[in-house]
Amino acid sequence: MFGKKILIGLLSVLLVLGSLTAVFGKTTVTFWHSHSGAVDRASIQRIVDEFNKQNPDIEVKVTIVPGSETDVSKLLTAIAGGVAPDVYLVDRFTAAQRAVAGVLEPLNNLTTSKEIADLKKQYIGFAWDEASWDGKVWVLPFDTDTRALYYRLDHLKEAGLKTPPKTIEELDIYAEKLTKKDPSGRFIRIGFIPWFNQGWHYTWGWAFGGEFYDPKTKKLTITDPRIVKSFEWQKSYADKFGMAAIQSFSSAFGAEAQDPFIMGMISMKVDGDWVLSGLDRFAPNLKWGVHYGATYIPRPAELAKKPITWAGGWSLGIPKGAKNAKAAFEFIKFACGPVGQKIYSVDTLHLPTITSLLKDPDIRGEKRHAFFVDLVRYAKNRPPLPVGALLWDELTAARDAVINGQKTPLKACQDVEARVQPELDKFLK
Repeated sequence: MFGKKILIGLLSVLLVLGSLTAVFGKTTVTFWHSHSGAVDRASIQRIVDEFNKQNPDIEVKVTIVPGSETDVSKLLTAIAGGVAPDVYLVDRFTAAQRAVAGVLEPLNNLTTSKEIADLKKQYIGFAWDEASWDGKVWVLPFDTDTRALYYRLDHLKEAGLKTPPKTIEELDIYAEKLTKKDPSGRFIRIGFIPWFNQGWHYTWGWAFGGEFYDPKTKKLTITDPRIVKSFEWQKSYADKFGMAAIQSFSSAFGAEAQDPFIMGMISMKVDGDWVLSGLDRFAPNLKWGVHYGATYIPRPAELAKKPITWAGGWSLGIPKGAKNAKAAFEFIKFACGPVGQKIYSVDTLHLPTITSLLKDPDIRGEKRHAFFVDLVRYAKNRPPLPVGALLWDELTAARDAVINGQKTPLKACQDVEARVQPELDKFLK
């Protein structure tokens, strides 16, 4: 009896030690991302949970780090302090700039050239190009997206407009017809604001037929007359409706359930496929084909027969100084692979960067999402340059200077080239 008790005691000790070994034997991977929206946040956690379930020797822990696409100040501080995360969500068009700044670890150092070649075969070409620089791969593509003109169909019907605008000229007419003011002249509803949501400099520069970079000459082409004209057109809205009045009205715009498109405060906007999941969640009473729809981004009449959009998207990389890079790479391959991308695409209505998933019926979904999936064939993408984030910020500042009357469109574009081209030249010599 006594011996049996001793045996049971020893087994208990061994079980405890085994449990401790299992716990302490796990490799913890810290993952920073900035997607704080309810839908995206929950989907990313689902991917993490599934990976942790399939990989009992690794535990991925998520930290949401607020920030913008081009702001990596918190990451830089962490790297400098020796506490870098193991995985970081990178806006893919900035990957080359993060690479030359020494922020990311090249993924080639963690695997074989054959595995890199096999990974490349999975992805859409432009997404892989954005992930690469100087013969190395710095991130793996996660998602992508496309953009279109959303319109409130009920507003159009109210104004006697039967179809959405196809040209810039029609868009201008619709914007005025859909705008409402109270007796004091204040906006109740505004038809359209070119720079709202995804109405970026790239959106309209490409819509007007411009190009931002010439890979043959390795020169920025921001002063392309068509890009300048797109800035002039945006300024016409500031002049027509009054910049102060637009700013005052838009200061009341909210997010999620308080989104101005949902609230009926704006009739048309350029936005991405991901908006569909937000509409489902926060405005289930608004129905596609009854209250709203989406169509191609309007273009000048001479270009209107050729649809255009642009695709962005995120990626996962491993920062310099990551303590568990090998385990982090395993997670990145999972999250950016078929399982992770399908979870995220179905949950959020973003688009996958794995080519085969674009045909997956679960991802194409119903008619409205299939429209955005099919837009990929017309998509432009931001030039994958080691000054991508800088160029974005300078273009944004230029656009703001134009619509606020601080610079002429041509001067603003010239200033972008003068600021960014010398920085680009440093890496291309």
